[in-house]
Amino acid sequence: MQFERIRKSHKRKIIIGGLILVCVISAITITTTRAKYKITQDIPLARGTVNYNPDKTKPVITNVTTSVTKTEINVTVSASDNVGVTEYWYQLDSNAAVKGTGNTYKFTGLAAGSTHTVKVYVKDAAGNQSDTTINRVQTTAPYGSETILGNITVNSGSPNFANAATTDEGVYKVSDGMYGGYSYYWRGAVTNNYVKFGGFCWRIIRINGDGSMRLIYDGATCHANGTSTTDSLAITSQAYNPNYDRSEYVGYTYTTGSQRTLSGIPSNAKTQLESWYNSNLASYAERIVNGKYCNDRNVGAKYSGWSETWATTWSTTGTQFAYAGADRLLNKHQPTLSCSKGDVYTLKIGLVTADEAMYAGGKVANNTSYYLYNGQNYWTMSPINWSGFASMFYVYNEGHLGVSGVQGILGLRPVINLKADVTFSGGNGTLDNPYVVI
Repeated sequence: MQFERIRKSHKRKIIIGGLILVCVISAITITTTRAKYKITQDIPLARGTVNYNPDKTKPVITNVTTSVTKTEINVTVSASDNVGVTEYWYQLDSNAAVKGTGNTYKFTGLAAGSTHTVKVYVKDAAGNQSDTTINRVQTTAPYGSETILGNITVNSGSPNFANAATTDEGVYKVSDGMYGGYSYYWRGAVTNNYVKFGGFCWRIIRINGDGSMRLIYDGATCHANGTSTTDSLAITSQAYNPNYDRSEYVGYTYTTGSQRTLSGIPSNAKTQLESWYNSNLASYAERIVNGKYCNDRNVGAKYSGWSETWATTWSTTGTQFAYAGADRLLNKHQPTLSCSKGDVYTLKIGLVTADEAMYAGGKVANNTSYYLYNGQNYWTMSPINWSGFASMFYVYNEGHLGVSGVQGILGLRPVINLKADVTFSGGNGTLDNPYVVI
């Protein structure tokens, strides 16, 4: 038997070939493994590590807040990203977007109570952008007086006060000497000045120069013009003052021997009205402003219809004289909203003045059509003369201005002033749909 010898050199070739194959496989494996973990890397920080994703470069709006006034919307934007926000853009409704100078912006000149859509955009240096939209951003509701004036047309010029206003003459404006600015007053048989407040119905006399609203009592329910009713008197059968034999008694408050005072003894009218207020309106005091009421005690010329001799200076019990309202209203037909400082009371409740009654349409002639007529006799706050007894203007039961000694038994029709910032829950000022104070 013969055996063949394997040569040594052939065995060596097999081993070397196997080693080369192993090296190639290892190299491929290492290369593939490195490629798999190339994108994401750990970055060491002062405390811990953050897994950083370099693809996340778009800005992110984290919060947008708005605050409003009656005419403005203020916008504040919070945003974050990886490269820094460089531009902020703001858009209102369908208007063109506006580039802001920072992360806050103010839209101005808007209508009170209006609703808007606000959109904001943020961009970074690379031009990446994010945006968000806020719907139904509403400005603050308009104040009561703004609501009213926004729904009416104010007449130009001035009416003829020598005539009674028996038709709906609308609204006029006049310089307001007590409040400043202009007062807007209703005149004649108007039908758009009804207000519900405090459980009662009221009629708007005027909007004062500071935006507060002067109202006169109309009763537990609202009454149409031309209605004769005692319901529109809060208090019946009262003397303005029980004492009448001194000129001081025309004062809403008075001090014996003094032509005028803003303190002293209260008149019966003041005492009765404030008692009624405490019983019926005190719980609504936060909406009632301390109004300005004129008790004009200046001495003036007499009414031309009086033939007797009249003094031109004040006295407590001396020769008869007229207060300034007699000449101003009866001779000249020129009502005013100015008043001497010493005759202006600051009160929660008071009475209508004779000047306000003339602005509203009252005169010496009868007027059963205008809104101050109620078929009753009721006091004003305006003195007319001293002629052995102290006398006041009042609204006669036929609607015109009359004259009575302070001891006369008439009604009291309260007047209050609502604050300028009261708002309405609804209504349009008509008899069947009065403005309703919130």
